[in-house]
Amino acid sequence: MKLIKTICLLVAIATVFTSCEKEINLDLKNTSPKLVVEGNILWGLDTVINQQELKLSLSANYTGNSNPLPVTNAIVMVNDGTNTYTYNHIENGVYRSSFIAATNKTYKLIINYEGDEYNAYETLKAGGAAIDSLTVNYFPSTLGSPEGNFITVNTTDPLNERNFYLWQLFINEQLMINPSPGNIYRAIQKDDFFNGQPLINYLPFDNFPVVTGDIARMHQLNISEQMHNYYYSIFNLTASSPVSGDVPPGKIRGNILNLNKSDKNALGYFGACSVSIKTKKI
Repeated sequence: MKLIKTICLLVAIATVFTSCEKEINLDLKNTSPKLVVEGNILWGLDTVINQQELKLSLSANYTGNSNPLPVTNAIVMVNDGTNTYTYNHIENGVYRSSFIAATNKTYKLIINYEGDEYNAYETLKAGGAAIDSLTVNYFPSTLGSPEGNFITVNTTDPLNERNFYLWQLFINEQLMINPSPGNIYRAIQKDDFFNGQPLINYLPFDNFPVVTGDIARMHQLNISEQMHNYYYSIFNLTASSPVSGDVPPGKIRGNILNLNKSDKNALGYFGACSVSIKTKKI
């Protein structure tokens, strides 16, 4: 009798788990490609920046293996309230203009593409922090991150300013990108907890160790609160972990509006910020 009860229990458990399985078909329709804008107006805190760049491309469908196509035939201009700067296409959707930015100016982006005009505005505020130095420190492997020597930043946050930071790491001229969960709180930061304090051996990226012979370059961008919120959302959407799982997909709105068709606003963000650049050979 006990054996019969055990068999019945196992059959019941198997039935429960089997009944929980359900096939779900997702209809991922192809959509019309949207304009994607990447780029900032940069003012150098410790480096003269006289070349401004923007990159234009078209979004690709979720399904398939096609890459985003570069946009090569747009008309791109930036106005600072006094002067209008024309951007010329260089290659692969990269547009470039020669001018030195200035703080306390609001920059207006103007893009004309396939009969539509796109606009965006961003103010380049004065202030912000520069990188004091870069150092190399060893860190052991933690939570899936590799062990090794990593580039760390030494900087001092200005007192009585609310500042927002975005760090970009280049190793041997290659931009290193890994939107891991930890980098939500590393590569992008606001100074709520260290206002007016030094950051010593701060580690923006724990995924990219360096070795002897590497040349590392760190960009420290002093960004607006709106730009911080945009990039934070991007990191939050694309990051996943075995503990927290994936974040449900969502629509992230940038600041680039289509003046002709409100349902065809561009993807991406047009920023204007000061930047500090430091290079270190390992």
